[in-house]
Amino acid sequence: MGTTKHQGGSSGSPQGAERPLWSFPADGNSDWGDLSEIPVWAHSEAASTAPPPEEAPGPPEAKPAFGERAGYAGRGSARTPKRGAGGTGSWGGGGRSAPSGSKRTSTRTPRTRERTPREAKEPLELSDEQYATKGRAILLRQLTASAKSRAQLKTKLLEKEIPENIAEELLDRFEEIQLVDDEAFAEGWVRSRARSRGLARGAIKRELREKGVDDETAQQALEQIDDGDEEERARELVRTKLRPDSMGADRDKALRRLVGMLARKGYGGSMAFRIAREEWEVRFGEQD
Repeated sequence: MGTTKHQGGSSGSPQGAERPLWSFPADGNSDWGDLSEIPVWAHSEAASTAPPPEEAPGPPEAKPAFGERAGYAGRGSARTPKRGAGGTGSWGGGGRSAPSGSKRTSTRTPRTRERTPREAKEPLELSDEQYATKGRAILLRQLTASAKSRAQLKTKLLEKEIPENIAEELLDRFEEIQLVDDEAFAEGWVRSRARSRGLARGAIKRELREKGVDDETAQQALEQIDDGDEEERARELVRTKLRPDSMGADRDKALRRLVGMLARKGYGGSMAFRIAREEWEVRFGEQD
């Protein structure tokens, strides 16, 4: 197909640019304006043999910029394969997928390491010396946390599977060096519970019995609290409860609450009612 140079015109081509002959229509309807202005070479045989318009090449397709996705072309358009789905697009051939027609022939070898049985690490039965060492460590930890009676410590040793005969020997030894002393434990318990909780002697004695302290040792420790001390502690508890003014609105209701509080702390009924009535009258005055 031939080309020619033209002198430029309304077609917008720059002057002297090469232009294919088929781009000039043969019927004379061109953008040259007047027919008289059409050059002679436009009537040549090469110009008359131009291809039909439907076969003429169109403008070049615009290429999408880097990273720009193509627009949706309708239902009939081919869909882009998903990443990792075995496609052959710009994302690669599906990542870890194996080539077509190949099979994975390698098999995973099972672990053959044998675990060491627990029996090989430590014997099921300890020697007497080993039990004694373990028991001493248990007793020291328990006594470091808080003071405890002999019965409490023995229960803890038996829970840790220390033989009873070895537990008794350990406790005897700890008593010799005065690390285990039920009398000292009971005395300290009585002082603490009477001061911090305001408990009566009957309630403290029940607690000592639950901790394995015999009644004789408990009674000896309770001698440090006499009747006067116990009554004074009860009055302090009642005065604390009578501080709000609302306790003076209903005398009978207030007395019931005060007597119930003292009874839960181990005080006798007659003494509790007497102290509650006297302290209420001192706080709010006598009622007719």
